[in-house]
Amino acid sequence: MTRKITQLLLTLVLLLLCSLSLAFSQSEQDAYRVEVFNSTDMPEIDISTSGGFISVLGHDENEVKVVMYVRRGGNYLFPSDHDLSDYEIDISQSGSRIIASAKRKNGLTGFFRNNNISVSFEVYAPANSTVEGNTSGGSITVENIHNNVNMSTSGGSVNAKDLTGNIALRTSGGSISLKNLNGIISARTSGGTLNIDEVFGTADLSTSGGSIRISDSGGKLSARTSGGSIRADLEEFSDDVELRTSGGNISITLPRTDHFNMELRGFRVNTELRNFTGQSERNSITGRVGNGGPLLVARTSGGSVSLEYE
Repeated sequence: MTRKITQLLLTLVLLLLCSLSLAFSQSEQDAYRVEVFNSTDMPEIDISTSGGFISVLGHDENEVKVVMYVRRGGNYLFPSDHDLSDYEIDISQSGSRIIASAKRKNGLTGFFRNNNISVSFEVYAPANSTVEGNTSGGSITVENIHNNVNMSTSGGSVNAKDLTGNIALRTSGGSISLKNLNGIISARTSGGTLNIDEVFGTADLSTSGGSIRISDSGGKLSARTSGGSIRADLEEFSDDVELRTSGGNISITLPRTDHFNMELRGFRVNTELRNFTGQSERNSITGRVGNGGPLLVARTSGGSVSLEYE
């Protein structure tokens, strides 16, 4: 009897999750407006909105498609529902530049500023596009772009996948997830977590209050948090790595390497030392392994530091 009840509950949960997924997903048939522009293979994409999400997806065609969604609460709106007269909407092309912009008109107060309408953009663009984007409250997604990317949100999450180039991603309050990035990378959040997977090149990662999780990554890496823990599993260790937190633990896994320098400091430091020259204490290890090489720095004011090898 108990088993049947458990199976019934699991079935109900799955049905609920499926219904929620359908309720909050969108397709092009839900769009308020769709525009398609012919372009070069390296257009400049400029996207801005004050409350909705931004999604940029790279493809292999020489065209840019802009899909605009308008929602009030959980419902999609269409031109027959709302004319957006309280917004300035610009979806246009000027040479190689494609603009998708939604701004509230100046001076509107009362109902017009509190009607719970959000305007979002989903953009399909050539993979070699340069991308600038910002939203004041929604999430950001960018995938398969192999050029410069500069995107920010004041309150949503950031998800980036399959990018190369100069990449700058910022959020004031959400989490950041990066997968398969290579280039010069800056990712910053004021309060969320950072989840990093397969990131190479030069990466500067920071959060004011969340944890940082790094896996299968390498290159020159700097990761800092004011209050969370850091876990770093590195696939390669050929350049300097710096990990800092004010209050959490730091755990590191390195590929087996015979020559590098280390500076490890914390309430307690735990690692295996072989062919080591330097100073080793309970809360601090500074010196070199073998002939020295790339520098590993791990510092925490209130937690421990643990270093292991694959």
